[in-house]
This record gives sequence, C-alpha cells and structure tokens, in this order.
Amino acid sequence: MQAPPIPSNESERIADLRALHILDTPPERRFDGMVALATRVFGVPMAYVAMVDSDRQWLKAKCGIATSQTGRDVSFCGHTILLKQPLIIPDAQLDPRFHDNPLVTKDPHIRFYAGYPLAGPNGHNVGTFCLAAPFPRQLSDREMQLFSEMAELVEQEVNLVDLIAAQREVLETKNRLVESQKKIAKELLEAASYVKSMLPARMSGTVRTDWQFASSSQLGGDFFGYHWIDDERLAIYLLDVCGHGVGAALLSVTVQNALRRGTLPDADFSDPGNVLAALNRTFPMEENNNKFFTIWYGVFDKRSRTIRYCTAGHPPAVLFESGATKPARLGDPNVMIGVMPDVEYVTESRAVRGGDRLYIFSDGAFEVAGPDSQLIGEAGLLGMLAECQPSNGSRVKTMLERIRAIQGTSDLGDDFSLLEFEFDAPK
Repeated sequence: MQAPPIPSNESERIADLRALHILDTPPERRFDGMVALATRVFGVPMAYVAMVDSDRQWLKAKCGIATSQTGRDVSFCGHTILLKQPLIIPDAQLDPRFHDNPLVTKDPHIRFYAGYPLAGPNGHNVGTFCLAAPFPRQLSDREMQLFSEMAELVEQEVNLVDLIAAQREVLETKNRLVESQKKIAKELLEAASYVKSMLPARMSGTVRTDWQFASSSQLGGDFFGYHWIDDERLAIYLLDVCGHGVGAALLSVTVQNALRRGTLPDADFSDPGNVLAALNRTFPMEENNNKFFTIWYGVFDKRSRTIRYCTAGHPPAVLFESGATKPARLGDPNVMIGVMPDVEYVTESRAVRGGDRLYIFSDGAFEVAGPDSQLIGEAGLLGMLAECQPSNGSRVKTMLERIRAIQGTSDLGDDFSLLEFEFDAPK
C-alpha cells in the first residue's frame, strides 16, 4: 500500500480548509442530496464528499458508507487532492498503490473509485467528490462529463463560506440549547429585540411616517426601512423573506444592511428597478439556503413630488390620493428576488400631492382568516384602510388591532407589517 504523499503546499491547503469552518458540521440536505443522486446517476452503491484534514479523511456527506472518517494514510482521496484532474481507478485490486489497502481488502471492499478534487476559497484542494463500488467499473465520456459537472456544483456548495459559518453558529446554538433552554430563550429574545431596534424611527415634516410590526415568532422574515439618500430623495422598502426563524431573520437583516449602508454592488439606489436587479444578482436562493424574498422599493423625490417604485413578488403599495374615489396600486409583482437570474425589473413613477397617503404592507396584513375561515384579502384590507379612523392618532395601530380582532387572537399566523407615509403640500 502506498500512503498518499504530503503536498508541498500543505500549510496553505490546511489554512484553506480551516477557513471553510466545515469540519465536523452536521449533515446538510444540499450535500446529502447530491451524493444520493450520484449513486442513482452512475449506478454505484457508494458516493461521498470528503474533506482531507492533516491526519484524517472526514466525510461531510455519504451514501452507502458506514464510517464518517478514516485515516488520511489509507485514504484514496489523499492521492486525489494532489491532482488537478479526477483520479479514476477502474479496479483497485490491480493497482499497486491500493491492492492491499484495508479499504480494499476489508469493508467497504472498494474496487472502483472515481475522485474529483475540490478547491477551497484560495484554490488549494481541500477535499473530494467521490464515487465507489465493490466491483470494477469504467466511466464513459458522457459519464465523465456528468461527473465533472456534479463536482463543480459540490465545489460551489463547499465554498459558501458565509452559509457554512451560519451552520456553525446553528450548531453552537443547538449545543447551548442542550445545556440551557432558558439561556437560549433569553438569547433569542435579545436577537428579536436587536432586529426590532433596527426598525426606523417615525418621521415628521415633509413626510410623516407611522408603522406597525408584529412578528408571528420571535424572529420573523419581514423587514422594512426608509432613509434619506440625500437631502431630496427618500428611499422606502419592505421585504418579506420566505419562512421564519433564525435563517429568515439573518437574511432580512443582511439585505436591510446592504440597502441602508449603500453596500449593494453595482446599485443605483435612486433607481428602484436597478436596485432590485442588483439584489437578485447578489442573493440567489441557491447561495442562501434556498431562501428567497419579496420586496417593494420606492424613492420619493421632494423636488419633483414623484415617487419612483418597483416590486419583486411583493404586494403592490397603495396610494390614497386626496379627492380620489379609489386608491391607486403601485407596482406589478414580477419575480421574487433570488428565484431566477437575469430578471428585468422596470421602474415606474407616480406623482404625489399634499395630503396623499402611501401604504406598504406584507401579505401577513391581508392573508388573515376570520371565524368563517375566509381571508379578508387585499380588497378587504384596502376597504378597511379607506374607512379607518385613527385610534390615538394612529391608523396603522388601529388596523393591527382590527386584524387581531378578526383573527380572534393576538398571535398572528404570519408577520404583520404595515407602513403609512403622509405627504405634506410643497411650501
């Protein structure tokens, strides 16, 4: 048996592996699904994703293999990481490097092996994507192409450093949960308080704002904000991440920070369609634990007295114009952010006059069922807004109270977000 030699760049390679924070993390569906699919596609009983540590081979995902790790000295993958191309061994019993390897002579009795090296964030090979079988086998040209394409997908998943780091945080949170339920409950409460502390202060003056937010869980997926881009233009946005809990809250806060701090790559924050396209490029769902989100984004310009807007999968905003008989809907839903690439988002514009009121809301504001199990729907919500008389000076607070009364409980089934903007006449 030939033990795999140590590569000349071993220290850099190990540093690349450590940067991923992937070792000893719990199983993930994105990797487990890939190896299970590989066994079906290639007709082999074994497939796995291995990380080659300094003295061991650790399996991030496996199918058809009982062990979770082996010594590096007996690993096939220790040889594979030395290469820039896949290592194919049609019959290990005929290969002098492996014929007496315990993985060949004993369980799992490997005869056929195909390993594809996986590079880390700095280009050093940190692991492998492998196929194996207890019988000899070859890969056809077509199978080699499929094997290469699947390995590229696995490598992309391995290099999702931020997501893997989040997995590490989740693992640590679970460990703390075992130690102390009360401590975790306190930490979740602090996290929820932090998220709520990031919601904007109410404004007065040229634009008066009011809002109500109620999460259906400690950490929800709704988030909204508004801020002055400059002295004349006010950015307004409300987003709704699919699902609830830590994952949804983390993504919503990340998006909100990118908008508020102006750190979204290649975005013109005064052009709503441009902003939504930039969000779609930056947050594809396959890189964010399969989470997508809807958003309404608008920019009010004090000089032109117009509001430019665009929406991605989100309910249109509603403008109640002074003297108008019915409200105007602002925005066509279009495709949600992260679902598909290269979506065109078109900016629209609407004039705003003194006394006009703009409402932006999440679907939790109207997907509410009463005792008869009928949803009030958008039309019902707009009707309530049209005739709503403010309680203690706040229409949106009154609306939240009415929604809770319709549902018959203070615990809502989904996050509730409702924003009101009232515009003064120009001076």
